[in-house]
Amino acid sequence: MHDVLKHGASAFCVATLLAAPAAFAGFETESANCYKNADGSGRCHGSLLGFRNHVGASTQASFTRVSNAAPYFSAALTSGTTTTYFNCTANTATAAQWSKAMNHGGFFSIYWSAAGECYSLFLINGSQYSHF
Repeated sequence: MHDVLKHGASAFCVATLLAAPAAFAGFETESANCYKNADGSGRCHGSLLGFRNHVGASTQASFTRVSNAAPYFSAALTSGTTTTYFNCTANTATAAQWSKAMNHGGFFSIYWSAAGECYSLFLINGSQYSHF
């Protein structure tokens, strides 16, 4: 009877561990991705850490504000021996978030039009982005 209780308790512990949600302690998100459509519009997303740590030697991304000029976003993404450049100038709505974007350590996603206007900016923070 004692052995049956031991085996039953062991099976219960294993089943509980298997059913428990996965823990992501120490999980870091690093990504760098951009694309440009045929008309020149496009999107970049990832984290500044992801762009900095990307394997491409020339890969980088930045949110910049210079004096009275409109804020702008620029990125370069290297794949193999090819580096593609992306940039846009903030419209009024995205310019309002620029100070946050310049100091942001989490995930970002920015969209621009064919005219080169940054029209959408999403900033997402989380513990997985804490190593910037």
